[in-house]
Amino acid sequence: MAVLTAGSDAVVVSTTYGDVRGSEVETSSVVRNAVFDRVFTFKGIPYAAPPVGDLRWRPPQNPSSWTGVRDAIEFGSKCPQVPMDFEDYGLTDPIFKEVLYSRINSTSEDCLVLNVYTPKVSSTSNLPVMVWIHGGGIIVGSADTYPAEIPTALHNVVMVTINYRVGNMGFLPTRDDDAPGNFGLLDAIKALQWVQSNIRNFGGDPDRVTIFGESGGGWAVSLLVMSPMATGLFHRAISQSGVAGLPITQRGDIRRMEELARGCDCPTSSYDEMMSCLRGKPGDEVAAVIGDIAFFLNASVVVGDRFLPESPWDLMNKRQVNQVDYLLGTNINEYGYQSAGTIVLDEDGMTRTEFDEIIPTDLLWFTDQFLGGDANAVVQSVTDQYLDPDIPDDPIATRDQYGQLLTDMWFTAPTVLMAQAAAAHPVRVYQYEFQHRSSYFDYRPPRVQADHGDDLFYMFGITLMPDDTGNSWKYNFTDEERELSLDMMAYWVNFAANGDPNDSTGAARVRHTVNWPRYSASSQEYLKLDVPSSADVKIRETRIKFWNEEVPRLLGKTVQIARSDEL
Repeated sequence: MAVLTAGSDAVVVSTTYGDVRGSEVETSSVVRNAVFDRVFTFKGIPYAAPPVGDLRWRPPQNPSSWTGVRDAIEFGSKCPQVPMDFEDYGLTDPIFKEVLYSRINSTSEDCLVLNVYTPKVSSTSNLPVMVWIHGGGIIVGSADTYPAEIPTALHNVVMVTINYRVGNMGFLPTRDDDAPGNFGLLDAIKALQWVQSNIRNFGGDPDRVTIFGESGGGWAVSLLVMSPMATGLFHRAISQSGVAGLPITQRGDIRRMEELARGCDCPTSSYDEMMSCLRGKPGDEVAAVIGDIAFFLNASVVVGDRFLPESPWDLMNKRQVNQVDYLLGTNINEYGYQSAGTIVLDEDGMTRTEFDEIIPTDLLWFTDQFLGGDANAVVQSVTDQYLDPDIPDDPIATRDQYGQLLTDMWFTAPTVLMAQAAAAHPVRVYQYEFQHRSSYFDYRPPRVQADHGDDLFYMFGITLMPDDTGNSWKYNFTDEERELSLDMMAYWVNFAANGDPNDSTGAARVRHTVNWPRYSASSQEYLKLDVPSSADVKIRETRIKFWNEEVPRLLGKTVQIARSDEL
């Protein structure tokens, strides 16, 4: 049972592996005008054993139990990963530290931990539970970077943030029968099993669990929605700026693992010797190796196993997804100023020569989700779709179309494909496009409305943070933008609580928001999140059909998703 006694360091909760002691947070220190004057945090709780030695590249195992009370007042280590300097990506503004920069310095393979944030420590509270899967392209990131105490301070909700294995440690293929890949996703399943067994004592309802994530976390959410192994572990899902259509590896294809072995001076002639050598190397050394494969193509999932029986595209195309309510969407300029990839779209524009040189490589991301897909087979069609032959070398127009091409290909098209797959079942689906140009980012060029990641500042309430005095705001957003932030958090929690972003039943503070229409495969409604928000239908219909129907056919696929005009 959960035990709560007075004093900031005496919040003790029982779990299946032992008791944990959390901390009490005065919410005035993290957000202005909170609903609750305090929330309780439990950090660094192990949900799996350290995946070290022979457990490296294997399914997560149960953690060891402990006696006495374990302190859960500090974040655990982040998982080994390629060192990232966000300043190299132009993310120098202090506000990015609120959602991207780790609050800890330690890195360790003993990283499979989670954090719980709750306004009410009681086994009878039965609050909806939201489990956050962090972003970072499934190659970097950690749970500690996101201030989940802010939305918790404003809502009747229990939030959980999880670490999972990333990059080389989480997503390289093996030949092992028990798990040929997707280890980071198996970690997420293990964390969700922990939630099912333990979250009631923290005030949560195990029958109302929503998984949500952004970017790589959005991909992970969508893959869990597709996986038979995750059935029943959650009841709703939210993908922000990320639904898998991402590169895949066929089960048994260990070329990427062999490439890592060569980078670590391990033999490749014998599989067993290679794995033994790799499992004996220091974790940080293994994690830091970047092979000849392009950086973001190191993020790949294995198909043909229990986790993913077929490719994500095939599962979406056949509508073979778990029947859970789904809220999903994208930002209008995912490739805007701080672009999601390695290309920075500058003010000089892009020449036609530069476009022609980069497009075949960019298209590998799309075609690599079809085994044997040939990017060269679609280069001309993609070029014709996005470039106006009447202005063959306008660098500004070419740059803008290139950015929209990547937004559509990487983000919007797969999001619509997943929305259609989910909507084929008797569940509730809601789509959005975040369009608001934040006044805070006044240094960005006017062409950028909402860049990749901008939604995080609103969904996590960064707009509402207090300055050091507590009497004013930490960041210079407008009042209307703070209202948009409150609206988004309300939509998200309403959906987690009731399966409908408009239904505020059980809310700690009711907001009167613009009605968000339910998505259907025929009318394809979505909400434009903006100041003010408004509804629309069939987001960029022609181009989304191009990516979801014409391009797959050019690559030899049979498109089975019914066209909206046939429904």
